[in-house]
Amino acid sequence: MIDQQTSYLARTDKILVPMARGESSKKAFTIATEFARNLGSQITALTIKEETREVTWSQKVAIIMNAYKEAKSEGLNVIPKIQSSRSVKEGIITEINSRNYDLVLMSSRARPGISASLLGPIGDYVIKNSKNTVAAISLKRDSYPYKNIFVPMSERLNTRKSVYLAALFAKVLKAKFNLCDMRDFDRKKVHGFKTIMNNEIWKELNIDYEITKGNGENLRESVMNRVYASSSDLIIMGLRPDSYSNVRINSDIKRIMKDIPIDSILIKR
Repeated sequence: MIDQQTSYLARTDKILVPMARGESSKKAFTIATEFARNLGSQITALTIKEETREVTWSQKVAIIMNAYKEAKSEGLNVIPKIQSSRSVKEGIITEINSRNYDLVLMSSRARPGISASLLGPIGDYVIKNSKNTVAAISLKRDSYPYKNIFVPMSERLNTRKSVYLAALFAKVLKAKFNLCDMRDFDRKKVHGFKTIMNNEIWKELNIDYEITKGNGENLRESVMNRVYASSSDLIIMGLRPDSYSNVRINSDIKRIMKDIPIDSILIKR
């Protein structure tokens, strides 16, 4: 059994899903409903009304109310919430940091390679300013439901908590968990994912899994090789704030998310 005091364990009892007018934000809500069905999570569907006049306001309200009605018809625990703020991104952060959400799940369309933004202006802001765990989905394909989740195990690309959450995503989505050992590329080893490997979380969670070894000249090439070889349709990576609580997304994560032709999730613990 997994030691319940292990630091990488993550709760998903309370999930916040910020929603907007576009279709992209609905993907996060759809995934959140799988957590509700399989793990009993409570979902808060949030939309923000900007204090300046907003012509799309009625459409945004309709989106969360329709999502609420559909989920309620299945008996899922969903709370629709409407807040007002000077800006959408500030309103989301105010809600996140004033409540004890276990996970913030949000999604947006992937940005082009030439863009300086990785997750869009709202996603970038939330990743850097949230005090709670955030899973930001970058959408490139219409490949949902996901069948094969690729998780590179390297301290440059992941954390212990994000690897564990990736396994939970695999469980609720009924997808294969493809854990690729890329620790040989870590020049500076801190924890080496030893507790993850020793506890064999994939067995504890009773998920379909495969453990492979990375190969290639560098980290990016190894990830690309294994994603293609495994026919993965989703990659999950993670990062943590530094000792000063600053969040910096390293160049390897940025490059992989920009270059890889599949959907990705970036988890900030």
